[in-house]
Amino acid sequence: MRSLLLLFLSALAVILSFPRSSIYPLAFIALAPALYVCEGSRARARRAFQAGWLVGLLAHLGTLWWIARLYPTEITYPWLRLPALLLLACFEGVFYGLAFWGWNAASRGRRWWLWPGVWVTAEYARSLGSMAFPWTVLGNALAAQPLLLQPAVLGGVWLLDLGLASVNLLLYKSVERPRYLWAAVLVLGCWIGGGMASMGVERGSLQVGIVQPNALPDFKWHQGGQRRVLRDLEELSAAAVDSMGAGGTRLLVWPETAVPLVMRPGGGAEFWLTRLVNDLQVPVITGTLGTRTVRGQELPTNAAVVAVPGTGITARYDKLHLVPFSEKMPLSDRLPAINELNFGQGDYAAGTDPVILEAHGVKAAVLICFEAILPALVRRHAAEGAEVFVNITNDSWFGASGAPEQHAAIAVIRAVEHRRWLVRAANTGLSLVADPWGRVVRHGGLFRPEVLIADIQPRRGRTPYARVGDWAAWLGIFATLWVGAHARARR
Repeated sequence: MRSLLLLFLSALAVILSFPRSSIYPLAFIALAPALYVCEGSRARARRAFQAGWLVGLLAHLGTLWWIARLYPTEITYPWLRLPALLLLACFEGVFYGLAFWGWNAASRGRRWWLWPGVWVTAEYARSLGSMAFPWTVLGNALAAQPLLLQPAVLGGVWLLDLGLASVNLLLYKSVERPRYLWAAVLVLGCWIGGGMASMGVERGSLQVGIVQPNALPDFKWHQGGQRRVLRDLEELSAAAVDSMGAGGTRLLVWPETAVPLVMRPGGGAEFWLTRLVNDLQVPVITGTLGTRTVRGQELPTNAAVVAVPGTGITARYDKLHLVPFSEKMPLSDRLPAINELNFGQGDYAAGTDPVILEAHGVKAAVLICFEAILPALVRRHAAEGAEVFVNITNDSWFGASGAPEQHAAIAVIRAVEHRRWLVRAANTGLSLVADPWGRVVRHGGLFRPEVLIADIQPRRGRTPYARVGDWAAWLGIFATLWVGAHARARR
């Protein structure tokens, strides 16, 4: 019972460290109770895996509970939401199980100091492949604390994760040997001091207007509401232009699939958008639908386009990472029969390469929806010369849960990693503007139409993280291999 209580406390601390609770200090101690239960002197390897898996299961049930409340309109079988949550929590729990299995081996072989690397390896594995879902990486819990985010410019969210695991481990060890408490204090002191030294302030030269139309899915797609949605976009955009005033460099950003039509060359949607930007005399970046031919079949794409006054649409980006079970059934390209399983998912085609959208000489990388939670994919966009990050999303499916806050918070970390301004336009919220140090300078609400205006500064240059990449995760992989090799040698 004591072990179960400690495991429950670990899971609860992880849950409360994320939005909405956002009690972020808990992230520095959340893993310590589970470290006690799973240490090699107290548990066998199998028991350590089971205990870690249980912590991961409970933590994900409590953090991702909103999956059970997803907007039901587009789901063929709404009752599957709860089983989907359970399956996802069970799957993500495996990575926790592996991390604490590694702790058991490291502590048994007196290599306990290598365990933070094992933890980061398990977290990093969740960001790989078509099923990548690093939503609950522990480092994401710090997203609302700009001072603590600054190490991300060196090693991304994985360096934050490595730091959190190290502090958890040192605090746990300090119970036996108080000198480790001073080591934890030293780590935190360097962390905070480095953050304070790296914070900066800059004035913007580009006026950005974010349009949040608050168009609900059942109205937008299924009740002939396209005309009303387009009219709302026109009115809100005109209000945004009036608020920005005349002169200067200006840009409007609309959310994911803000234009609920297929944007074909020479088609009605393109004509409408071109006419509007000519009237407004301000470029617009918007989400819409495109098409792409795959193996002789025309499929829709989740796209973003930029329309420039006097020119029209100049570039289009098709989303690279499609959301599994929502925009694409996993493995359906290799096993077409899987598409016969109808869970309400779309059959979208993915883009092939990052495309930079340019207006007034400003180069913007568009991150569509979940793409903002994938550090490696954002690095690909940054490598193309992006000067501004634009995250367009439609979070209406999440309802009034904690998911919109979690999703928005994760996107802010991408701004810090690359020292770029982040403009986030969400259909129903949360829309925001964050500076290159992770401070949110404009913040909208949920489920209301509104316009946000902010001055931002396009930035060039590449950060250490942009240049070197996921070195903190690779350091963790090296530590994991060391632990594994030592454990094998002992046997």
